[in-house]
Amino acid sequence: MDVKTKRKEIEQKVLNIEIVDGGIDDLTFIYQHFINDFAIDELKNYEQLELLITRKNYKLLLVKDRTSKEIVGYAFIYELEHLNAIWLDYMAIINKFRNRSYGTLLFDKITHYKENGLGVFIEVEIPEEGHNKEIQLRRINFYERLGAKCLPIDYEFPTKNGGFPMYLYFKPASNNQQLTKNLIQKAVIEVFENIHTDVIKRDHILRHFISTVQDEHF
Repeated sequence: MDVKTKRKEIEQKVLNIEIVDGGIDDLTFIYQHFINDFAIDELKNYEQLELLITRKNYKLLLVKDRTSKEIVGYAFIYELEHLNAIWLDYMAIINKFRNRSYGTLLFDKITHYKENGLGVFIEVEIPEEGHNKEIQLRRINFYERLGAKCLPIDYEFPTKNGGFPMYLYFKPASNNQQLTKNLIQKAVIEVFENIHTDVIKRDHILRHFISTVQDEHF
């Protein structure tokens, strides 16, 4: 397929899909996919997601085909209050719709979700030897291909078993931006205080790495 044909195909997909807000009624269907789409250490239980969705800043986004009304993908996002940016908690395309550019379209929508926003933060698994390494590398390549950059921070995802080392990426909504150490720290602290309320020792995990943040330029 040549570049022109590929571009036309993507443009047609843009016209054929819509991004809509989901709710509690959609969570049961999404959760069936969610538990298979992410590593067990990263998963939130159903009750925690249900609680978060009832709060104004945490949202479930659904990617729907305008014609069939089928859900082709989803994302859980958090709108940061103290920084005009988005924290991408989870994003996935339903298995049978993968490799059709839907992930690219959804990520672009999330990056520009907030008017005049800075962009989007993304937690990404660090590749490890094993059967998941290829998937983890593809995920990194996906975000980097779309302009995301790994931030200088020894980030740890909070779990009930302690901090789980991960990369923290950021995709700016426009070029020539600077993320100061202070802004990154504010974003991470806000997320720990508002998203990870189910992890009792989250403050201890946060203190372990928050001082490793540095300024980053895009």
